Amino acid sequence: MERVGPAGPTHVGPFKVAGVLGQGGMGRVLLCAGPDGRLVAVKQVLAHFADDEGFRARFRREVAASRKVSGAYTAAVMDADPDAPTPWLASVFVSGPSLGDVVKADGVLEEAVVHRLAAGLASALAEIHRAGLIHRDLKPDNVLLTEDGVRVIDLGIARVTEDEVEGDSGLTRTGWVIGSPSFMSPEQAESKPLTPASDVFSLGSMLVMAFTGSSPFAGASTLRTLYDVVHAAPDLSAVPDGLRGIVERCLAKDPAARPTPAQLLELLGPVAPTGLQWPPAVYRMLAEQRADIDRLLSGGTADVAVPQEPLPEPEPQPEFAPEPESAHEPDESVERAAEVAESAPHPVPPRPMSPPTEPSPTSPRRRSRTVALVAAGVLVVTGAGVGAYTTLDRKTESVGPGPAVYTDAPACPEASRNIPLTGRDPQEDFHIAKDFEAKTMCSWYDTSDKWIAMVRWEVKQGGGDAANAKLQQAEFATDAAAGKRVNSLGFGDGAYWRTVDTEWTCELAVRHGNLIVRVGLAQTGGCEQKAKEVAKAALAAAPVKKSR
Repeated sequence: MERVGPAGPTHVGPFKVAGVLGQGGMGRVLLCAGPDGRLVAVKQVLAHFADDEGFRARFRREVAASRKVSGAYTAAVMDADPDAPTPWLASVFVSGPSLGDVVKADGVLEEAVVHRLAAGLASALAEIHRAGLIHRDLKPDNVLLTEDGVRVIDLGIARVTEDEVEGDSGLTRTGWVIGSPSFMSPEQAESKPLTPASDVFSLGSMLVMAFTGSSPFAGASTLRTLYDVVHAAPDLSAVPDGLRGIVERCLAKDPAARPTPAQLLELLGPVAPTGLQWPPAVYRMLAEQRADIDRLLSGGTADVAVPQEPLPEPEPQPEFAPEPESAHEPDESVERAAEVAESAPHPVPPRPMSPPTEPSPTSPRRRSRTVALVAAGVLVVTGAGVGAYTTLDRKTESVGPGPAVYTDAPACPEASRNIPLTGRDPQEDFHIAKDFEAKTMCSWYDTSDKWIAMVRWEVKQGGGDAANAKLQQAEFATDAAAGKRVNSLGFGDGAYWRTVDTEWTCELAVRHGNLIVRVGLAQTGGCEQKAKEVAKAALAAAPVKKSR
């Protein structure tokens, strides 16, 4: 939560801007005041996405879905204008940290607290489903713990139930995966038609997370996570006996075997009323949030404004600048880019660079009780969790100078023909193409199924060419801060060697425009030279629309 500078408008619709609650790659959430003084959270799409009619259509659907379920268990919609030059959606400001923030800051929850959480989530889903909607992205960051109970937020990818039944051709066609992998249902992972039972499965995963600190299906890679969601039996040993049977039913692979929200409430039984519903940490975080708001408002809101678009970027300087004395000490531009990237919400798990491994069963210890309340209590910006297991149309077209613009991540069978790696035919671990990013990861094995190499392509999409390149640059700089910079490869816009927690002999990351290529090799002798050759070939294998 922060004040903003002198540039930009002071109002969004009838609401006066007070500050910025959160900002990411697709939009921002502003703290505003209505004409009656009530605080509202205004989700506003960044201007360069407003020109994308597909993006605007998705925003209209979010507005419609949010209006359907405004009530005691969601953030009530006050106003919206999806057809404005910069579309926006205003909801009552809900004060409270997310479930994810609470567990990160204070550790796992006690059984009585999780029992209350389960009842609140079941009641919220009952209202959402009664409105004919499926949330499709129920996860800890979309659940707020408020003084009077639970709020479920962010209906950005919610859909009307009938759309699923009728085989909607928008975001639910065959091959598309909707949701956050660690908390999605088996039918989501397999791109099958969804029913309200899908949300119940996600609820079960969140209850396990409340006891353990992570989803029961969280793996070392997206592919592994999705595989476990569909096939693996979850480890429920950390769930107390009083709730284990209920959680197990929620996590049934067969949607028909899961309880409805109403049945779930019967299984849970009545929840005793109490003045303080949550652990003390929640109320401390609420007080800190209110103090932040008071400080923001006491400075006066008349002169505040929205930050200029596009997102801030690092000070312009070559990414091949000489390394500092310590190869692991990031320069000022990297630190600034890291701050920008850190402020953006991340709807998907961090990118893996190591072979899939079993998730650790160890429950997290109690952690530091300090948390940064940046966007707690507000809607998460649009763009989370839309993925596809499919191959997009690939066209190569030279359109003149400017940043390199890649249109998609290549498929392994095509790309591997020109990549200088030997071994068993590469396996395509995954190909994901969502609205704003495309990813492919390919792996090479020897005859004994040991890993030889991995190549991963990550392409930013969805905005203007320059904006995509800037977002990729900021994200790349954040990652590079933990590695060793490369002065020059003779290709690409920047590179670094990964040096932390790596299971490969050498790992190289290279950025070119809106594309990042990551190479991991398990070989001794000449590993770095080989990685450079593979990275150069991998860049050439990606479909390009424009190059400089």
